Amino acid sequence: VFWVDETGQHGLVAAKENQDGGTGIEWYNGSHTNTEAHGDGVYAGEMNTMLIIANQGSNSNDYAAGICANYTVTEGGVTYGDWYLPSKEELNLMFQNKATIDATAGANGGSGFASAGYWSSTEFNDGNAWIQDVDSGNQLGSNKYYPYDVRAIRAF
Repeated sequence: VFWVDETGQHGLVAAKENQDGGTGIEWYNGSHTNTEAHGDGVYAGEMNTMLIIANQGSNSNDYAAGICANYTVTEGGVTYGDWYLPSKEELNLMFQNKATIDATAGANGGSGFASAGYWSSTEFNDGNAWIQDVDSGNQLGSNKYYPYDVRAIRAF
């Protein structure tokens, strides 16, 4: 858990490891189009992920949104399959809580963030989407064909 709302009842959970296998993955599934995935706030990543998949075709493991949507994990006998690619703001909240995520992931058999850029689900334009450098905290638009790391999240 890296963020909880003011009620203390709902929030966001980060996966305990990257979904890209440490090699990075492209944002798109080969088509430079405007996916309309422009949501950038808390909870916007889920809708962005659905919009990207609807635009880019099959929900496959060949691109960032697809790999997050296909991710499942079983903890305590419960399988969670509602993961998605975080929005720009959700990714920034992850950066702000990087030390906590790294420590918790490591203590639970996962891994910390790589020293690299991570894709958000927030589209910049038809050829670019927002990334976050997890070392500096900078966010910038990058071409959708570059392979960056991916860490899925889910809401509770």
